[in-house]
Amino acid sequence: MTQIATLEFALGQLTAVVASLDSSQMDTATNCAPWTVRQLVSHAVNNQLLWAGMVTGEEIVSVEDTMSAVPYEGDLAPFAQDAAARTLAMWGSEGVLGSTHATPFGDLPGSMVINFPTVDALVHSWDLSASVGDAIEFAPAMIPTVSAVVDVTCTDGARAAGLILPATEPPADATDTERLMAAAGRTIPR
Repeated sequence: MTQIATLEFALGQLTAVVASLDSSQMDTATNCAPWTVRQLVSHAVNNQLLWAGMVTGEEIVSVEDTMSAVPYEGDLAPFAQDAAARTLAMWGSEGVLGSTHATPFGDLPGSMVINFPTVDALVHSWDLSASVGDAIEFAPAMIPTVSAVVDVTCTDGARAAGLILPATEPPADATDTERLMAAAGRTIPR
């Protein structure tokens, strides 16, 4: 699976979870305290635009609005779908994956940078779904791909930069998805 296809899968997970949310869940607390569902969606979607802007030289959203989860007040499903389409188009621009880009980790090739929005979309898809009591499970066929992304992004360096939370211990009966989310710093409820 190509890196663009993996990002597309991750964005598909995110947009599907956002589309499944209803208005009664927008003020629900999430496992990304102190954010509500609306704030976490806003952060997750804007983070996609932030990373894509970083590698294409466009400032679409500010770091401040993204990282403080300034809530988007409109209908979240079209917001997420539009951002996903725009993000994929930006990552698919000629030369983006092969070029070197300034990042919070220093200069990195696009082929490495793309892993961060990918893991972010995957983890926040799980966060949102778990926060409303319906945690998603990634398809078994996707587990090796998701695992590879988690392995290259959930590192001590990413943790030191504050991009990834420290790993947690998953329960003994954790699913493959739950084990990956624990590696990404999520506490698996039981």
